[in-house]
Amino acid sequence: MPSPEEQGRSDRAQAALERACLARFGLRWEGPGRTALETGRRMALSRQAARFGVTDPEHAERYGYHAPPWSTYDPRVGELLDQHQHIAPDVRKVLYGTATEAGGRPVPRNGCRAEAARRLVRGAPPADRNLPGRLAEQAAAAALEDPRLSAVVGAWRSCVTGAGLRYASPQDAAGDPRWKRDRTPTEEEVSVAVADVRCQNEVRYLPTLVTVTAGKQRELISRHALELGRLERLKDVRAENVAEALAAQPSGPEPAQEGEGHGSG
Repeated sequence: MPSPEEQGRSDRAQAALERACLARFGLRWEGPGRTALETGRRMALSRQAARFGVTDPEHAERYGYHAPPWSTYDPRVGELLDQHQHIAPDVRKVLYGTATEAGGRPVPRNGCRAEAARRLVRGAPPADRNLPGRLAEQAAAAALEDPRLSAVVGAWRSCVTGAGLRYASPQDAAGDPRWKRDRTPTEEEVSVAVADVRCQNEVRYLPTLVTVTAGKQRELISRHALELGRLERLKDVRAENVAEALAAQPSGPEPAQEGEGHGSG
């Protein structure tokens, strides 16, 4: 899976190729604004931060089980990153391929956006790009069933019971539907989160979870070595294509601020 930095470079290359494609039709587009271009990188960072749930005492004290204000899991951030802003109709038709021709020239199949995406994987072997996410979910589910983690969760349960809480697991505490009723954490939510994380630390929940999850991942990596090898090759080829696209990008104005130009669509 791409790192946040790799995702950011890929998104900038995608935008550069889209602009170059549109220019062939005499169309000028400033491309996504800075905030929109950061979306992919910030989503990757948010996934990394949330992969093991709330395990940090400082986070628990400040945000309870809510996402931090920079995370794309915070609905307010999601609203800010909405990329469906105004794009001029003639640009939109060519960008998304809703027209078959423009200016006497045929529009690429599914538009400049799809052409740019194809260009970034040119020369790469066919591969299932959804496989890493599926395997990560399988490893996480298998870890929760592992006796080593079950024993630690049992110790955690005894700890939070002593604090007056009734939850079966850290996931159960974080998933309490009461926490979703408010856009900001309540005092009760913060209190529960703090007790939860304190007990996690006492029973060494996170180190056990990481060790067990990594073991399950290694089993799946071994079982899917061929498919993952193709994905590794695709990643390498994509990185080369991204570097080429960024190097070919003409120097010009910075990406538009949100609300300037056409937006990102």
